[in-house]
Amino acid sequence: MSAQNTELHLTPRGRQAVRLLRTLLVALVVIGGAVLLATQSFSAAAVAESETESIGIDAEAVVVGEGESLWTVASNLGIDRDTRDVIADIVEINHLDTPTVHPGQTLDVPVR
Repeated sequence: MSAQNTELHLTPRGRQAVRLLRTLLVALVVIGGAVLLATQSFSAAAVAESETESIGIDAEAVVVGEGESLWTVASNLGIDRDTRDVIADIVEINHLDTPTVHPGQTLDVPVR
């Protein structure tokens, strides 16, 4: 019995086809991930909107600026209430675990 050579040899055209197939597979995975993330963010936005309606607070979106804290955001709203109460509303509306906010973060805040 002789050992047969079962090693796969591809022609240049075959290697090109394998590279194309691999590229298409990676593209499909990336596109699928992007679609999944997009649907998750739309779902989260819809849930947040319905929850602000269910707790009876009218809200609008604001973006946290550089150097701003939750206290600063609440103070800048100009609502005639204790700032601590406004912060509590912001924490509840946005389901924040901590009072830490970051520049560029979008928060739903109570309107006047």
